[in-house]
Amino acid sequence: MENINNMDFLRGRYQEIPDVRSKVIRIFLSSTFTDTLAERDSLIENVFLKLKDYCRQKYGLEFQYVDMRWGIPNESSNSHSEVQTCLNEIEICKKYSVATNFIVLLSHRYGSRPTPAIIPATLFNILYERIRLNSNDGDDILLSQWYRLDTNRIPAVYILQSTSSILSNINSSNIDEMKQAEKEWKRIDNRIRTCLRRAAVKCLEQGEINQDQYDDFFISITEKEILNGILTASDANQRTLCFLREIDDIHEHLLDSKASKYINVQYSKTGEPIVDNEAETLLNNLKYNRLPSKLQSSNIFSYKVHWTSNGINRHDHSEYLTQFNNDFYHAVKQQIDQCVKSRVLINSNPLEHEVMEHAIQCKTYSTKFHSRSDILNRLKEYILNKNEHRACIVYGDSGCGKTSVLAKTSFEVRIYIYI
Repeated sequence: MENINNMDFLRGRYQEIPDVRSKVIRIFLSSTFTDTLAERDSLIENVFLKLKDYCRQKYGLEFQYVDMRWGIPNESSNSHSEVQTCLNEIEICKKYSVATNFIVLLSHRYGSRPTPAIIPATLFNILYERIRLNSNDGDDILLSQWYRLDTNRIPAVYILQSTSSILSNINSSNIDEMKQAEKEWKRIDNRIRTCLRRAAVKCLEQGEINQDQYDDFFISITEKEILNGILTASDANQRTLCFLREIDDIHEHLLDSKASKYINVQYSKTGEPIVDNEAETLLNNLKYNRLPSKLQSSNIFSYKVHWTSNGINRHDHSEYLTQFNNDFYHAVKQQIDQCVKSRVLINSNPLEHEVMEHAIQCKTYSTKFHSRSDILNRLKEYILNKNEHRACIVYGDSGCGKTSVLAKTSFEVRIYIYI
């Protein structure tokens, strides 16, 4: 920091205080699964180790990456918590990473669009009433069976019950029973998702729900990750990156055996693969509208490659993968350099370190602080009394909250007076 900023910091005029003093670069790597294997394998083999060495040798930082596409525990699938598991990991990366925290790889697959595991009670009731009035095939009964109201949450929500709680054979040691239960769950899941989406369409048309509520039933896990990692992040241009790969002739090769792994397809009544237009529309809006409106052009890297019958692989696309690796490494390295040098945590003197430690502790205590307005008002009066020169002593039994009171006061004092 420049000298003037150093003085501001020491006087308590800091705009952003981290929740913790972290020494980690932790990146959430968001992508769809089957179509980005080549890129993710290449990053592991050629890039991540270099970044790990760079962070450790230059800044004494630990480099970590999170790739949920390598597998989510079965329990998460059983409890339908895959989405929340991913979103929780994103929040951890945003909280602890001192630089880049989110990178997305996108091509022609939009990603899985699961049935929502949690629906706000007010929204669920609107949809349920619509389904009850317009359905004659028992969809309302099915929803009542699989969703349960949780009033312990504020506001209340409806939670999709774990698969095994109703279809116990899904955990059976008998393979045939397990497969039959899995088949039954797929049928039920598809029916629930379909009726909720139909109701959402009708409710949006009637103005009973808003666009964000509607979107939750249609957008993919990948877009939800991007929404949390990039689109709602205030520092997206400093800490996130986007890599877009275009296979310019893939639409002409939908009959190839591996094409469905690289593009969203549906199958006609005759079994012919056709592009899933709904998924493609949502994906194109994400790639060409939502992301460019949030990220500056230098944060978005675009590539064009040709299709091969073997998909994207290191043999047929070595030049592209080499360029991708280089761009990825240098873009992340640049963000690390810029973020680390702009923080007090690394390049600062011991006094700044000590002040930062106190500031972090103050923030921690203040976040948990409630009430005590009588004591805070007395401290405020003391601070604003220009004729009072005696020391102020805050005392009390151990654990009664003395530190929290002083921490809260240290934050509030900037409002009381001009430092």
